[in-house]
Amino acid sequence: MAFYKRLIFMFCCIFSPPSLYAAETTPASGVNVLGIDLIQADITSVRSQLWNIGGYLQAKSSVKQHNYDKFFPWSTMRDSYYILFRYNHAGKITSVKRLYRPYSIEQNNRRTAITTREVARSLIQKLGAPSQIQTKGWGGSLGYRSYTWQDDKVTITVDREGGEKLGNIFVQYTVNIHDPYEVVQKEEDTPAQGA
Repeated sequence: MAFYKRLIFMFCCIFSPPSLYAAETTPASGVNVLGIDLIQADITSVRSQLWNIGGYLQAKSSVKQHNYDKFFPWSTMRDSYYILFRYNHAGKITSVKRLYRPYSIEQNNRRTAITTREVARSLIQKLGAPSQIQTKGWGGSLGYRSYTWQDDKVTITVDREGGEKLGNIFVQYTVNIHDPYEVVQKEEDTPAQGA
C-alpha cells in the first residue's frame, strides 16, 4: 500500500505543472542592498540609510570622496569585512561590493570556510536559478563555482577575489544602466547678447 502511495506521489510531482512549485522570484534589478534601491539611490541616500540603520563605520578615506564609500560593519553583518559603494560623478550607484570573511563570526562553531555555493543559495531563494554558473580556477589550483544573475539593468555576481579557490568570497551588484562617466552639468550664467 505504501508503495502505491509513493508511486502516485511521484507521478503527481513529475506531471504537475512547474508553476505549482516555483516560488515567486525577484528580478536582479529588484534587489535591495541594506534597504537601498540600487537604481534610484544616490550618494546622499546611501550615507543617510547606513547612518540610520547603524552598525557601520565609514572609512576615513571615503568621507570626502564623491566616487566611492567604504563601510566596515562593526555590530551587524559581522560575517563581512566591508561594503564598498562606487558612484559616477552624478552621484548614482554604479556598483556595490560586499566582501565576506572566510569564517563567519555569526557561525562561530564552524570549522570550515564558507563557499560560493552557500552564499549563492541565499540569493537563489530570492532570485531563482542563476543565469550563468562558471567553474573557475587556474594554474592547477582547486576549482570552485562562480554564479551570475543578470537582467537588462543589474548584474549580480558571487565570486572569489583573484579568481582562485583561496580568495575571499564577494557579492558584487553592478548597475548597468548608469554610465560610470556621466557628469552633472552645472548651469552657467550665459553672457548677455550684444554686450
